Amino acid sequence: MWKPPTVDDVAQDAAALLHEDDEALARRTIYRFIEHYDNASWDERSEMVAHQPRPTGNQRLDALLAGCVEFSCATHGLAAPGWVNAPQYFLDQFWFVAGVRALEADAMANSPISFARRAIFLNRHSLTYA
Repeated sequence: MWKPPTVDDVAQDAAALLHEDDEALARRTIYRFIEHYDNASWDERSEMVAHQPRPTGNQRLDALLAGCVEFSCATHGLAAPGWVNAPQYFLDQFWFVAGVRALEADAMANSPISFARRAIFLNRHSLTYA
């Protein structure tokens, strides 16, 4: 029987993709955590985020993953695990994920707080899935 991935599973998949120089796919893998969380049962959700993940090797992606966990928990009215507040999950410089200067103002205005408080700015539609 299939079980949704834990946050550590996602971090390790992202780390493997970074090792293959595919940061874009690593980001998509992290975003996909939201879909897995949305489709999980209440009990599975707790298990998915209970333990702090191992680092991916990229501080931005570690912060993005923590933001996805916090966002997912908030979406479902659950408290985020305490590890998401550890200093390594916050960036010192703004990161505009799209990398398109013309989209920066929109990203700053519309990024969910789970990401903006980490200095990560993205289009809310990045977090939806088909």
